Amino acid sequence: MPQMPTLSAIREAHGWKMEYEQYLPLSRYLFRPVGFWLTWAAIRMGWTSEGVSWLSGLVGLSGCALLASGSPQLLPVGIGLLFLFNLLDCVDGSLARTLKTQNPYGRFLDSVCGGVIDLAFWAIVGIMAFQQPQLLHWPQPWGYGPVFWLALGGVTCFLCIFLGYVERTFDELLREHWDRQQQQGLAARPCEMMAPVGVQSAPLDGNQDPKAAWLRAIITNMRVRETHYGLLLIAYWAEMIDLLLGGYLLFYCVSSVCLLAVYVHRGRQIRRMSRGVQA
Repeated sequence: MPQMPTLSAIREAHGWKMEYEQYLPLSRYLFRPVGFWLTWAAIRMGWTSEGVSWLSGLVGLSGCALLASGSPQLLPVGIGLLFLFNLLDCVDGSLARTLKTQNPYGRFLDSVCGGVIDLAFWAIVGIMAFQQPQLLHWPQPWGYGPVFWLALGGVTCFLCIFLGYVERTFDELLREHWDRQQQQGLAARPCEMMAPVGVQSAPLDGNQDPKAAWLRAIITNMRVRETHYGLLLIAYWAEMIDLLLGGYLLFYCVSSVCLLAVYVHRGRQIRRMSRGVQA
């Protein structure tokens, strides 16, 4: 019988993500340490990373359903299930890295199971605000009532998805050209501190200006789901779900405008440099 990986081996298999999560305190100090213990237990129970991915998706959907159910008694359970969903999402990756079972299907399954919850999250918070006016700091904004926060949740959800779409479009269509021109020293680096980083990028870079690097780290923390869930829990306790929605609406709006400005500038640089090379 092969020897089971130790807790130390599970931590070591985490590899490069340790450095990335250095500046994500909720992940570093809460979800990952607990996730390593759950990974240790899951290996001994014979669980697979794909099985945990399916389980995490089911738990996350259940949490969203409870938040949207309209029952005040079920709201704490729904928030708790979202925390468990994020924890299981840590475990499936740790299982794959520890057991060296990474494969394209596993990555696809993990992205789909997590992406469905992430895409719906702010709309679910809007539904929660609409159904639970007692959790609102301002339940009658400009006379519209809780339906205002329902609409705001939908707009916030759209802006969150739009921001990710802009990033993916740049990565698919322009990233290769931009990186090539940077390597050749042809492209400047405009407004780097303005560009929100995707959650797969390291928040801090030793070559960056410290203020810009810390701003990128803060923006990254604002965009990861564990921060969303932590702030949702605080807003629930403080009965200020509307302030959470309004704050993230502003955040995603400003981030989208800034990111579009940066990427349009880069795209024009790429076009100008390409014409210069052709000439």
